Amino acid sequence: MSKVLITGASGGVGKAISRELIRGGHEVYGFDRLETPGIDHSTIGDLLDRDAVLEAVAGKDIVIHLAAEPDEADFIEKLIEPNVRGLFHVCDAAQRQGVSTLILASTVQVILGHSLDELVKIEDGPKVTNHYALTKLWAEDMGEMYSRMYDLAVIAVRLGWLPRSKEHAEELGATPWGPDVYFSHDDAARFFRACVDVALEPGRFEIVFASSRAKKPRLDPEPAKRLVGFEPQDIWPEGQPFI
Repeated sequence: MSKVLITGASGGVGKAISRELIRGGHEVYGFDRLETPGIDHSTIGDLLDRDAVLEAVAGKDIVIHLAAEPDEADFIEKLIEPNVRGLFHVCDAAQRQGVSTLILASTVQVILGHSLDELVKIEDGPKVTNHYALTKLWAEDMGEMYSRMYDLAVIAVRLGWLPRSKEHAEELGATPWGPDVYFSHDDAARFFRACVDVALEPGRFEIVFASSRAKKPRLDPEPAKRLVGFEPQDIWPEGQPFI
């Protein structure tokens, strides 16, 4: 059993992950600006409060960092505080509080500059098209540095398109390549449990894609399969609550 802190735990994905980890016997803690129902240990706090983040991370084995401004938005007014300063607070706290594994949510958007006519692999490198994706590329680079400099095991997860509302799901379904990069809530829960259950050696850093099954896969599933044994079960529109 691990003590797992989830930032952004009150969101739909955070709730799904929490339930799955609790079923797996882990002790789950939430950190969010709203109370997280369904878990015993929920802290209301803000990523921008460095002391609150340090306190929330203390004593935890694993941190799953989901909290962020989730969409393309004005860099100065919306993105820079949660996605840059907040990210630093989480990484810094993980290092200072002796966390063994840090799991950072990146996004499929870091590769959307590539053609999605063929499978995109991690070794193809990033190709961002907006400032939100740039903040997530920053998260990947910060994770790599903390892994290398502080002997922290870090997984940077390029999440597929995970609907957060009925309207968001409708947008995905109307986008030609949307169903091919879809990531269901249920598969997300299974994926993050696999990340928590695997034992990574200190100082290991990995970038993986995480998405559901697709008729025409656009994101290479092999790195996640090799690293944590994740094999998705759902195909669009299965496994999401907005049908």
